[in-house]
Amino acid sequence: MRGAGFLVALALTAGPVVAQEPQKEGRVWRGTLGETAITACFFEHDARAGLYYADAVLEPVRLEPTDESAPQVAREMRGFDEATGAIWTFAPEAGDRLAGDWHDAGQTRPIRLNAMPAAFSEYGTPCESEAFLAPLLAGGETTAKRTIFEGTDYTELTYAGPKRSGLDDYLVTSFALDRVRPGDAAINRALGAALPDGTAAHVAGQCVGWSIANASGAAGYWEQTVVPILMTARWLGVRDSGSSYCGSAHPNNYSGLAVYDRDSGAEVDPAAWFKPGALAFYNWEGETEPKAAKRPIAGLSEALGKAVMAHWPAREDGDDCGIADGFGGSSWQIGLTREGPVFVPQLPHVIFACTEEVVLPWAEARPFLSAEGRAVMDSLR
Repeated sequence: MRGAGFLVALALTAGPVVAQEPQKEGRVWRGTLGETAITACFFEHDARAGLYYADAVLEPVRLEPTDESAPQVAREMRGFDEATGAIWTFAPEAGDRLAGDWHDAGQTRPIRLNAMPAAFSEYGTPCESEAFLAPLLAGGETTAKRTIFEGTDYTELTYAGPKRSGLDDYLVTSFALDRVRPGDAAINRALGAALPDGTAAHVAGQCVGWSIANASGAAGYWEQTVVPILMTARWLGVRDSGSSYCGSAHPNNYSGLAVYDRDSGAEVDPAAWFKPGALAFYNWEGETEPKAAKRPIAGLSEALGKAVMAHWPAREDGDDCGIADGFGGSSWQIGLTREGPVFVPQLPHVIFACTEEVVLPWAEARPFLSAEGRAVMDSLR
């Protein structure tokens, strides 16, 4: 299963729209089941495992072949193992047309479908395409509310997914700055990108596609909260946290940090605030993609790690969390507070509950800071 948690962790460093460019062309089928307008998709070209929904209801129903030797016969399934009792039988495709019959409790209704072009990612299926998902994703609502952080007014933005499609559990909160600094417009665009836009390209739309394709037709869930942790005339510090289930073996949880320069509107790389050797970075051998502006931090030096872990809150489950070894092997993200840089480990699912944010006071951070880091420190005094 694809790593949805990794996509979420990139939400503020690469923007929440982590879309793969369409690599393949397939088909989504639209037509009628009896007199009911429906939309259907199939995972493979020559078999009838897939999904469909009535256009007026927008509730995905799974189609599962009854026998591998009869790929043109499928039964309707809801949830993981609830058969509706309905059976679909298909004739071979005739160009861009597909016909068959629906049978249930002695009733038979004709199925008449026409193919529509659908673009999807290299490792996806037509069931994850915009052509199939767009009606399901449409109808979410974003509301705005004025609020305040440390004496500064801003606008909180909250997205709720469309109830009609069973996406009630797609809930995202972000915010927008009042535009008083040169970079605020660009920052607001980055923050606003966390809010689902009703497309299959958005990372939340991708989660819906993965879920219904891999979790027995269920839509999964997506909860994300983007809030300020520092707001000055120069700097904006942000926490991006949440959880999701996109059809994988378990839910994904994450907590990340980002810092924006309100003069330029750019996200800054906190790794540049530290002297060489204080941080370790991943070395991707054979990397062909352009290097990210924000370098993923693979670990802390022994001295910096001890300084950070000295401020780790006392926990009864410390031994189970691996606190004693400073989460050796875990990556880190760094943010900004008035009191000092804030560190958060990127922990695996099994110990994610151990996550804490740890602020290293400026006086203790200073020996590890580069000239750029000391300038950031001085700007907050």
